[in-house]
Amino acid sequence: MKLALAAALAGCMAWLYADIGKGLVVQWVTSPEASYGVIVAAVALTVAWERRHRIVTAAKGSPLEWAGAFVIALGLSAYLAGIFAADLFTTRASFVVVVAGLVWFLAGTGAAAAAFAPILFLLLAIPLPEIVVTTMTGSLQTVAARTAETTLYMAGFSVYRDGNVLELPSSTLQIVEACSGLRSVVSLASVGVLLAWATPGSMGRRSLMLLATLPIAVLANGFRVAASGAAAEAWGPVMLKDPWHSLAGWLTFLVSLAALWGIRQALLREEPASQPSCPEVAAA
Repeated sequence: MKLALAAALAGCMAWLYADIGKGLVVQWVTSPEASYGVIVAAVALTVAWERRHRIVTAAKGSPLEWAGAFVIALGLSAYLAGIFAADLFTTRASFVVVVAGLVWFLAGTGAAAAAFAPILFLLLAIPLPEIVVTTMTGSLQTVAARTAETTLYMAGFSVYRDGNVLELPSSTLQIVEACSGLRSVVSLASVGVLLAWATPGSMGRRSLMLLATLPIAVLANGFRVAASGAAAEAWGPVMLKDPWHSLAGWLTFLVSLAALWGIRQALLREEPASQPSCPEVAAA
């Protein structure tokens, strides 16, 4: 009975969200700003597969949870609202809400709790709404310009900032939308969520991991702009073009990852004093 109901609901979901899912995959593959979604979605599937036995065990013998039906109704309401408002983010997010409701309704509270992490990662894989992107991009452009200006000045370069444009003696840097660092912020935040989830310890420790992602990504982008300006002064404006421009972006992201990993390792070294240091004692 429950399997038949699950198959019927899965078929309805496939019919309802087929076009929305296809559009999301196309955006992941074709848009550099949304490409992080492929990795985050893969993480979601990997975590779900790793937890499959726990989810199946919790689902055995569990009755239908009508609270899950309420969540499904909320998700479908969000779907209708997104369709009428032509809001892609709302319709896509409604899919994740409906999936969470279906797991809760069909498999019970224990299975829903076990599936919470992969469902959260799936939600993070959805690109941000345009209004959020527009708002964040402008602010990040300003922060990147100011950070680069301060860095270049402290390094001894003559620099003048006019809005998001930096004037140097032999080159001009314009921090356009693509250089705002939003892609790095979102990508690093996704990695931060994954590392926080995989980091043992209290919620405070995990929260520190998440809070560290924003300043790391923002400052690293500002330093990247400053480094590009310094390189242009030393070797000419060619350093502001590809392949050097793309290489600088990748190196900046790798440095940001290393900084985030270093914070994680530092937090892991803060072991409670009462914890036994000998594995045999701990096992006993």
